[in-house]
Amino acid sequence: MISLIEFFRTRLKATMMACLAMIGLIALWGSFMVDTSHAHTSMEKFPFFWSIFGLLGGALLILLSRFLGSLGIMTREDYYDE
Repeated sequence: MISLIEFFRTRLKATMMACLAMIGLIALWGSFMVDTSHAHTSMEKFPFFWSIFGLLGGALLILLSRFLGSLGIMTREDYYDE
């Protein structure tokens, strides 16, 4: 496993391009697989709507959890040693 991580780390630019290409292929595949004939809103007929919705929703969850963590969930390492 360590050798696999080192392999990808030494080829970081190629790894990033491969991951971005994979995300693009998944989004493209998903846009053709979604049936828009039964869409409830006009936004659902927009190409890649669900891919963008999922990406923004995930980013919002990450930002919200980081904000809540900085309010008090994350504390100093020596919190209980005082």
